[in-house]
Amino acid sequence: MGSTARSDDNIRKIRNGILEHDLESWWDFVEFVRKPDFSCGTLIYRGHANTEWKVTSTLDRLEERFPTKENVGGTNPPHFECPPVSRDLQLVRFKEIARGRFPFEGSAPSGDEKDEWWALAQHHGLATPLLDWTYSPFIALFFAFEIKECECANGWGEPEKRAVFALAHHLITEHDGENDKAAPKPLSPSGHAHYRLVNQGGLFLIMPSQTDLETYMIEHFQKDTYISPEASGKGNLHPRRILEKFTIPNEDRLGCLRFLDHMNINRASLFPDLDGAARYVNALWEVNFDKAIGYINACANNQII
Repeated sequence: MGSTARSDDNIRKIRNGILEHDLESWWDFVEFVRKPDFSCGTLIYRGHANTEWKVTSTLDRLEERFPTKENVGGTNPPHFECPPVSRDLQLVRFKEIARGRFPFEGSAPSGDEKDEWWALAQHHGLATPLLDWTYSPFIALFFAFEIKECECANGWGEPEKRAVFALAHHLITEHDGENDKAAPKPLSPSGHAHYRLVNQGGLFLIMPSQTDLETYMIEHFQKDTYISPEASGKGNLHPRRILEKFTIPNEDRLGCLRFLDHMNINRASLFPDLDGAARYVNALWEVNFDKAIGYINACANNQII
């Protein structure tokens, strides 16, 4: 389905609150963003380099890699069928190892601010139950196309398609506690250490253990499926679009990144530190080598070779 599909056609394709768009190019996504009915303030966005990836947390992925732990005290059984590290222990270990590593006193979250600790740990690369999201669809598009190669079904390489997700954050929590199961919950941390989030328009989604977002939708939002009155006699004519998935062909990647760079969406703006500066300068070799950055001062000082 292209970007010109009518909204009523879209409603008929909603299943379990999920609406999928199969686009022809990244520019089709830009056209979607321009539409008034898509510019909803309740939407948050996430980009995936590979559309085949599940929307699941890094901690869940780590647990999947290590589903058992070795029995170091004997050989019967050789392994225990349980995750090697609980979520609580994962965070406790980070707190313990992080002692004395904060730049100044009082810069660490207090001991009872669990979500703030998770956010801080995510910022520094710890596997956590958090998913990165953004308020900006264009920043999500950047993260979908930034890396050229990634993990694919047949090994490392370029994916066939990339993806951007749009989530109605105010609806995803409505089944929280149902059957004693937690719902994914948005989190916007308040600590001053999260300076990258400001530039990225960033926030998090706290994921329940061993849960990917699309499976959660299928299990909890079955009523948000279009069923024609002719087929059932009591069709749901107004299913809600809670999660939209935009599948985008892996074509003209550099054109997409150049377009976003002209909007000042790049590594330098999204990661306002020395790491971001270095990676942005490296990226210019591929994305926009002739950009004026650096030439002006170099020409003034006769340093152009």
